[in-house]
Amino acid sequence: MTFSLIISATHAQDIKEIRNFTLLGQMQKAKDLVDKYLTVPKNAAKSEGWYYKGFIYNQISKDSTKSLAESAALKDTAFVALKKYREMDPKAELLAEQNNSPLYDLYVGYYSELGVKSYVAKDPVNAFKDFRKALEVHDYIQTNNLLGNNGFKFSALDTMLTLYTAIAASEAKMIEESTIFYKKIIDAEVSDPQYIDAYQVLADRYKTNKDKAAFADIIAKGKKIFPANNEYWTAIEIEEATDGVGKPEIFTKYEELMVKNPGNYTLPYNYAVELYRYIYSDETKNVNTNEYKTKLPEILKQAIAIKKTSEANFLLSNFLYNNSIDIYEDARKMKAVKPEELKKKKELQAQSDAAMSQAIPYAEAVVTLFAGGEKHKGSEKVNYKQSLVILKNIYETKKDDAKVAAYDKLIKETE
Repeated sequence: MTFSLIISATHAQDIKEIRNFTLLGQMQKAKDLVDKYLTVPKNAAKSEGWYYKGFIYNQISKDSTKSLAESAALKDTAFVALKKYREMDPKAELLAEQNNSPLYDLYVGYYSELGVKSYVAKDPVNAFKDFRKALEVHDYIQTNNLLGNNGFKFSALDTMLTLYTAIAASEAKMIEESTIFYKKIIDAEVSDPQYIDAYQVLADRYKTNKDKAAFADIIAKGKKIFPANNEYWTAIEIEEATDGVGKPEIFTKYEELMVKNPGNYTLPYNYAVELYRYIYSDETKNVNTNEYKTKLPEILKQAIAIKKTSEANFLLSNFLYNNSIDIYEDARKMKAVKPEELKKKKELQAQSDAAMSQAIPYAEAVVTLFAGGEKHKGSEKVNYKQSLVILKNIYETKKDDAKVAAYDKLIKETE
């Protein structure tokens, strides 16, 4: 009986010493004592020593003379010890009376003291490890509903830290790991615009990896959560759908996408650009392009109905004008000796005149849009000048000297 009392008194004395050195801020002495204390199996079976080990190791990890790696190792030990303390004592009164501040302090330490410093030092590998550990502490605190000072409580997802973790992993070329953390943001359907990169990065990865199901899912979420960026979602959707698809098969892909996205301007405009390039490419030398020449104006009119832009109006006016010249050349080359040949020649000349007249309102729209804007992109300036040239040439053909002179004056003003 006397022996057990001596052991109990020794145990109490050891804890008191550890506590006293901790309160005095003599952490190295406190560390030596707590390490020695916990080597005794009977002491290690009690919860209090583990609390002090966690607290002390975390405090020592803040020593500015230690390397970031040494500090991280100390924090790792501290976190393990504090978790063990809570496992052994579910009430965890020593943590509760401090509003769980040792755990919250570990979170801040991994995040700011280690993670940010590693990232600034251009060490993304260790920045990723530290940010991930900060998230582990966050999740432990949040899952166990451990309140901080003034009843503070973590949200289920630490969005900014999750983003930093994903970015660090990406920069460290740890692609699978970064995908995991980007996906946490996406799965939570975070709608703050500062997190749109998470959606865009993974959309690009899924496209590159040809993961059609994942790509379709993230595009759907992107359109739902960030509708203002629909042009981007459609652009990358076009890239994915048309990757490796040749012409004219690619046009079917555009038709399908337009059915899915009826109000999207980018689709018909890009489709029209592809048609235009195909019609005037070398690969169509032996191809009858009449079908595509009929289709192109239809598609561009759909684009203009959605959004009146300089690009779409110019492309349509330019096509109609060039097509009118092509038709006129076809008519000019005909011998037209027989009545049916003369009839065909007149029909072609009429088609040429009609196409030229049809080009006028679209070229004029380019001029109007240019006059109504204050700042112009380089392409808009080019479209404006070329539209003036088209209008001048048309009115020269129509022998309207007044309009020829007016457009010639405007052309000279652009030089």
